[in-house]
Amino acid sequence: MTKGNYTHRVAVNGYVIKHHKFLLLKRNTFPFIWAPPGGRLEKDENPFDGLKREIKEETNLDIEIIAPVGTWFGNWHGKFLLSIDYLTEVTGGEFRLSKEHSAAVWVAIDDLRTENPVKLNCHEGFHLKDFEEAWKLYLLIKG
Repeated sequence: MTKGNYTHRVAVNGYVIKHHKFLLLKRNTFPFIWAPPGGRLEKDENPFDGLKREIKEETNLDIEIIAPVGTWFGNWHGKFLLSIDYLTEVTGGEFRLSKEHSAAVWVAIDDLRTENPVKLNCHEGFHLKDFEEAWKLYLLIKG
């Protein structure tokens, strides 16, 4: 492979948990969905460092990365994207919402199941099953 001839971008997302609730952010740009914090890695950036950076930029929170939850690869708005999703837990920082998002909510898995207070947009973003997998892993590791 020729240097710089990359086939796709890499993104990282964090299922951020605090007090047994997930953090969801409402995007300010299309698609206007509720999703966990995260974003694209910078060139040659370590995924752990990139995830910590993205979460700090979007929420001002510090996190511990517990474990990978899953991956997704596909066409995201005309470009190929590999997404690596991690289970994380808040370790510090005072929450502050970035200008990239219009709202934030901490939501329990049972509330996601009943679509209250937010409804996930499974056509453009994360599915309930994604959060279910993260929650199962959290219970397995953290009890």
